[in-house]
Amino acid sequence: MSKQRIAIGIAAFATAALLLTGCTTTTQGTYEGSSNQTTAKLAGSLTELFQQALDGEKNPFVIEVLNRAIATGKISQADYDEAHRLYRVCMSDAGYEETYTQLANGSYQITPPRLDGDSAVEKYMDVGTECSAELAPIEALFITQQGNPDLIVDQEQLAVQCLNKAGLVDASYTASNFRSDLDNAFKDATFDPMSSEAQTCFSNAGYTITVGKQ
Repeated sequence: MSKQRIAIGIAAFATAALLLTGCTTTTQGTYEGSSNQTTAKLAGSLTELFQQALDGEKNPFVIEVLNRAIATGKISQADYDEAHRLYRVCMSDAGYEETYTQLANGSYQITPPRLDGDSAVEKYMDVGTECSAELAPIEALFITQQGNPDLIVDQEQLAVQCLNKAGLVDASYTASNFRSDLDNAFKDATFDPMSSEAQTCFSNAGYTITVGKQ
């Protein structure tokens, strides 16, 4: 009998680590029809978020990209693509054959190779972290720029908001429902977690999620 399994990729951890270690602000905002909800924000603006990321950064490539982003107000698709190319070359040189699918927000969904056993998974994750020196900080900010213009801190809230706007769930679907679906590998979800719309929403919220059978 096959059972559902879920893999949450390197980018999800990198995104959460980068963005949630920064300062946050709170503003009155709306969510699911409420005008009285206080929403925590990552920063006051994208430029402020870029500056936060630049402070203490030591990687020359990342510094160059962030300085351009601060000057222009955004990370360009070309800069993101180059960061992703560096990651792909590093992983390929390490012997891993991943596949990549570009999502609607311009980022890439990574499908890992088949890995046998916990030790192989652990090694793959370690290599992926090493190869993400340029990609991780840039991808986190690029995805936020593309899919989280309100700079919402709560990843679950952001995912639900996007899923609702995409028509994949109705207004009764909450962050609690999303958390339950995530914990249960989306086996009872009312939408296909591997659809391009769902994958874009996951990416916008800082998750890299692959669901399959084993």
